Amino acid sequence: MHGCKRARLGPFVRTSEIGDPGFDLGGCEQCQVKHGAENLQKPPMSVPSVEGFARWNFERKADLAGAISANAAAQGRPLRLFSMYTGWGTAEMVANSVGRVFNALKGSNALQVEVAWMCESNLDKCRYLAEAFKEVQHIFTDATEVASGCAWEYRTGRRLLVPMDLDGGFVGYPCVDLSSLNTGPGQFKDASTATGKGYANMLKVVDKCDRLSFLGVENSGNMWHKRKEDQFERPIDIQDAAFRERGFLASSHRVSAHEFGPPQSRTRSWSLYMRKACSRADGLEGEVALSNLFLSFRCEALSLPKLLAEIPGFRKAPAPSEKVGKSAKWMQQFAEIAKRLGQEQLDLKVQEVLSMDLPLTSREVHVVAIAVHELQARGVDLRKEPVVIQVDQGFGRSWHRSDHRIAPCIIPKGKYLLTGPTWRLMDKQEKCFLQGVGPQEIRAYRMEELLSENQLNDMAGNAFTAQICMAAYLSFLVCWNSGARPGMEAKQEPVGFRV
Repeated sequence: MHGCKRARLGPFVRTSEIGDPGFDLGGCEQCQVKHGAENLQKPPMSVPSVEGFARWNFERKADLAGAISANAAAQGRPLRLFSMYTGWGTAEMVANSVGRVFNALKGSNALQVEVAWMCESNLDKCRYLAEAFKEVQHIFTDATEVASGCAWEYRTGRRLLVPMDLDGGFVGYPCVDLSSLNTGPGQFKDASTATGKGYANMLKVVDKCDRLSFLGVENSGNMWHKRKEDQFERPIDIQDAAFRERGFLASSHRVSAHEFGPPQSRTRSWSLYMRKACSRADGLEGEVALSNLFLSFRCEALSLPKLLAEIPGFRKAPAPSEKVGKSAKWMQQFAEIAKRLGQEQLDLKVQEVLSMDLPLTSREVHVVAIAVHELQARGVDLRKEPVVIQVDQGFGRSWHRSDHRIAPCIIPKGKYLLTGPTWRLMDKQEKCFLQGVGPQEIRAYRMEELLSENQLNDMAGNAFTAQICMAAYLSFLVCWNSGARPGMEAKQEPVGFRV
């Protein structure tokens, strides 16, 4: 390491949190050349789809295809991947999209990718994956069985040996015991909890995969919090240390979906782990290169007007059934807010929302009224500007406070109101668009045909954001030394792609 003070990061590279420009080596010209420091001027994303994001990145990063092409030629066989807990096929969607776009480029060596297996505990997900991803060899239903090496397979109904001759994979194990909504959070490494068991299963699979070169891991943003349940250690530090002990480079980040294009505020923890022997650079330099490359795929959130222009038509949402309970707790909450903000002002907002004749319950009308009051106080003209308001959230949580142009996190049963010249509820395709899943994926993977409306709403971005997954996957394809194998000494080669 040369003498740049910014490059002296201690024995381990620190991980990167949201809003952090990465390892910030931009103050040293030598670092910019050597490590590929990120250009902080984030470009605008152009296409609201997974495949569009892949095509756009190949177009704007001239050296990306060349670096991947060289690795594809050296590999000489299909790249074998797996996925655990990644939802409705997000990892496979990303691998397929990158493969199609890359192989359509002229003059590139073919990138052959096959997904050896997927594992999801939810049988509804397994049923969908079996129909939508028929090229995937196996679909397993129990991650604990998979981690043992022998598991029940969904299609055949038989117990099979789990293929472990894998090059890479993606894991998004349960976050329930880390969630802020959980009143009884558990220890991160406690294998009796859902999170602890998922974490343990992931490491068991890694230990069984002798040639595994890369793993992308997603979880809750709370991985970055010091927790008393873990003796005030951060779970992300525990996880990074476990992979470093196994001979991997560790590059972890706390990022939000809107940093990679989709206009949704979903902050998650994303980690890239790469076997040292299979990386083009070792140690600190390798982790810096991997991190800077991953962060270079960030871009401006796709604007709502541009996103809505892609929508072929609008299907009117059904009117809700008014639920009348014995207690109206929300009325008391609204009254308390009215005392602070002004009853007369809020009554006017309620009447304004009612005049739109929207299919909303009384409670939802009052939630929207609060959101309208707060947004207009910020100078937002809701008659002109499209803003997404989650009408079934709690008071004050119905829109993203830090930037009203970004939608709240999409949840399966969520109901979302779109403002502008005509106020209306968003349909299920529009909710998929907010999550970065576009019309190509909806058609190609038969989403409307095979999924219920709630399932489609939850399709990709709620738990495992496709565009962030793709940034991790592309970073691996560039930094990967496909000619090396685990157990070999890493070659000290410069990373072939410059940000």
